[in-house]
Amino acid sequence: MCVLVCQAIEDGNRRVLEDVRRLLGDDSYCPQHPRELCGLIFTTCYMASENSSEDTRSRAKDLADQIGSTHMNINIDLAVKGILGIFSVVTGRLPQFRVNGGSHRENLALQNVQCCFRFEQMLPDVKVTPDKAPERFMKSDFTPIKRLLLLSLTGYFTKYDCSSADINPIGGISKTDLKSFLLHCVEQFQLTSLRGILAAPPTAELEPLTDGQVSQTDEADMGMTYSDLSVIGRLRKISKCGPFSMFCKLIHMWKDALSATEVAQKVKHFFRMYSVNRHKMTTVTPSYHAESYSPDDNRFDLRPFLYNTRWTWQFRCIDNQVAQMEANTPKQ
Repeated sequence: MCVLVCQAIEDGNRRVLEDVRRLLGDDSYCPQHPRELCGLIFTTCYMASENSSEDTRSRAKDLADQIGSTHMNINIDLAVKGILGIFSVVTGRLPQFRVNGGSHRENLALQNVQCCFRFEQMLPDVKVTPDKAPERFMKSDFTPIKRLLLLSLTGYFTKYDCSSADINPIGGISKTDLKSFLLHCVEQFQLTSLRGILAAPPTAELEPLTDGQVSQTDEADMGMTYSDLSVIGRLRKISKCGPFSMFCKLIHMWKDALSATEVAQKVKHFFRMYSVNRHKMTTVTPSYHAESYSPDDNRFDLRPFLYNTRWTWQFRCIDNQVAQMEANTPKQ
C-alpha cells in the first residue's frame, strides 16, 4: 500500500497527498520513501509468551525492519498469569498443559487465555523513531496522529481474539493466492525475510516449547492439512456439500491417496469440529473479499450456527457406504 501511495504522489495525485497529510495531521508532509511512510502509519507488535520461540520473534522483527513499520515486542506472560492466579484463588486449582499432566480441556483453555490477551482494541500513541521519520517530527513533542485500526490475520480463531479486530485484510483471499502474493513481495520489494516465514511450519505457539523448539503445529492440532481444508472448505461452501455428499465426492477425488475409511474419518472429523466452532462465525472480523469462498456470515453465509454435532443420519450414511464398498472390494 505504501508503495502505491508514494507512486501516486510522485505521479502528481494531489488527492492521495491530501489524504496522507490528513491522516498524519501535517499539512506540509510529503513522503520520500515507502518505508518512511510505513513507519509513520503502521505499527506491528509481536506479543510473546513463554511458549514463543526465538525463531518466530526474529522473523517478525526482520519483516518489520524490511517494510519499515514501527515495531514493538511485548510479553503477555504477566497478564496471563494474573488471570490464572484469579482462577486459582476462585477454584483452588491451577490448570495445566497436557504435557504437564493436564486434561484436553485444560490444555485448550490455557491456549485460549493467551490468544485473548494478544488482541487489544487500543494502544498508546507511539512516537516513531528517528530512522523512520522526517527529522522535523523528532524536533518537538509532535507525534503523528494514529487513528488506530486493529488488523487481524486470522489464526486459530479463538472467539473474541482474532475476531475482535477492526478489519481482516486477508480474510477473503485463498491461502494459495496469499502464498503467491508473498513470493511476489520477495521478488518485487526484496522482502527476503518472507522466505523464512513461508518455509516455517504453521504454528500458534501456544503450548510449552520442547528444548526451546516448537512442538505444536497447526496441522497436527487440526488433524488435517491446510491443503485438505482448502478442498473440504470449498466443497462445503461453494458446492453446498453436507457430510454425505462431501464424502461421495472425496472418495473419487482422493481415491489414489486415501481409502474410503480414511476419507470418511476426515469428513466426519471436519464436520464435528465445524459444528463445535460454527457459532464463532457470527463474530467474524469484517474482511476484504477477493473470491466467492469465505466463512464470513456478513457477506456470504446465512446458515444456522447452532448444530447437532453428531450428524446422526449423515454419518450413518457414510458408515453404510464404507461398509458396502469394503464388502465389494476383493480381498488381496
